[in-house]
Amino acid sequence: MDSWINIVPVLIIGAFAYGAFKQIKESISVVKSVTWDSANHKRLIVGRYLFSLSYVGFVVALIVNLIVYNYSFPQPYSTANAASMTAFYCLLMMFVAELGVMPKRQGPKESI
Repeated sequence: MDSWINIVPVLIIGAFAYGAFKQIKESISVVKSVTWDSANHKRLIVGRYLFSLSYVGFVVALIVNLIVYNYSFPQPYSTANAASMTAFYCLLMMFVAELGVMPKRQGPKESI
């Protein structure tokens, strides 16, 4: 039973890391396909970069938090607190990038 306690966080972090790699790949494809000629395209590119950077920061903060939790190296109490706050700030940046920086998606309008 103790082995499951150690495996589950690693699987969760692995899933987030896979998502981060997919996000970086998607951001690169968007940057290659979109030109810098309009304000919406510039906001889309900057928003994608900010989202990818904050996603990677979130994954790194989770990894540091797991290392601190498992006592892999001696650390003061403030290290765990700093890793948790960094993860929270990265999530906050992801929401700002998605909801504030990137323009709203233009899809087909539904008529009633």
